[in-house]
Amino acid sequence: MKKLLGILVLGLLLSANAYADDGKAVSYDGAEEMPEKARPNDATISLFEERKKRSIENERRKGELYIIEPKGNAVKFKYEKNLDSVSLKKELSKGYVLSYLFYDNGIIKYDGLAKKGRFKEDISNKTLFFTHSVGKSITSYIVGHAICDGYISSIDEIIDWPLMENTLYQGQPLRDLLNMNAGDKHVVDKDTTRFIGSTEHHRNMGLDTIAYLLDGTKKKGNRVFYNNALSDIIANYIVFKAGDKYDELMKKVFQDKIKIENEVSYQKHSPSRLHKKNPKYNGSPQTLASYSYHVTRLDFLRIAEAIMKDYQNKTCVGNYLRESQKQALNWYKYGPTKDNSRFWINRYPKKYGSQFYFDFYRMKNRNIIAADGLNGQIMLIDLDNSKIVTTNSGATGWNVNKLVLSVIRKGKLPK
Repeated sequence: MKKLLGILVLGLLLSANAYADDGKAVSYDGAEEMPEKARPNDATISLFEERKKRSIENERRKGELYIIEPKGNAVKFKYEKNLDSVSLKKELSKGYVLSYLFYDNGIIKYDGLAKKGRFKEDISNKTLFFTHSVGKSITSYIVGHAICDGYISSIDEIIDWPLMENTLYQGQPLRDLLNMNAGDKHVVDKDTTRFIGSTEHHRNMGLDTIAYLLDGTKKKGNRVFYNNALSDIIANYIVFKAGDKYDELMKKVFQDKIKIENEVSYQKHSPSRLHKKNPKYNGSPQTLASYSYHVTRLDFLRIAEAIMKDYQNKTCVGNYLRESQKQALNWYKYGPTKDNSRFWINRYPKKYGSQFYFDFYRMKNRNIIAADGLNGQIMLIDLDNSKIVTTNSGATGWNVNKLVLSVIRKGKLPK
């Protein structure tokens, strides 16, 4: 009985800690990212937003960011007065969504920011958000440009990469890496952030160390397996293939195509320090790239708009996106009717292809594409009707089905 009582008390303490309803900030042991199970109060969200800002500035000071500066050619969005939505007003007043944008045929019809005064520093158009796994889709979009510019031959190009020559990825078609059916479940931990033989997060080492850890590995199976670390390998493959034209490629995507208004950056891998099996690769650009982008809310929407327009206009990159949709594989996390599915948009698509989600629940035969990141960073794009919803959020636990999916499905905001 005492043991059972102890378990119940511990459970209550953890629950209170998770929901943080006493008005005080919860540190979660100094974590940089809000735990998915957390249901934080405003003080905790404010603390984590401060940490993100400090982290970006520290990375900038240490030279750990790859930065694309704006060119000054950003196209201003057109706006209409916000449509009425009590649900969105309530969410932005005291929920977890920090930024909400509803774009309809070139016009922003709902421009929502977290209520002023909630946090130590108000959320604004200058706030930099972590894209988290939306950065995987952005990386895939860059792959499309690399193909169209001739750096990569096609989605079926066979990986022939001296750095990775004795790993399971060598000799595989790029398609399998993009679709995450590269047979690599056995080489990473359960969180897919650490490779076998290392306790370090994969971004705390260069790709040369990762290649060393993967030396002699072989592909096992071909089922889709969502591997966070794999997207960084794809990011570095772009660097390898573009060579000294990499900066030019990135500027073409972000400055000339997307026309960013503010700087966009990603966190680089730390150069390897564990060993130097291949000294010639140590610290080289093809060992440092990642999908971990930092973007403002309006540039986040600009990226989504560029993806939509490429698809609609059947540009070369648009054809890459169409091919990605056509060859998408069954998504193993599909489960729209399960408990708490409403918290994660990735429970609603049936297909996953080239780091994007397709074929959504209750939207059969509609061309919908999505990108999804930790704690509610979302791009959901209706490619047929030119509607986009983007969100940037401080935590998991809000109704994605109601505030995002149903908006695209019905074409209107919730009441």
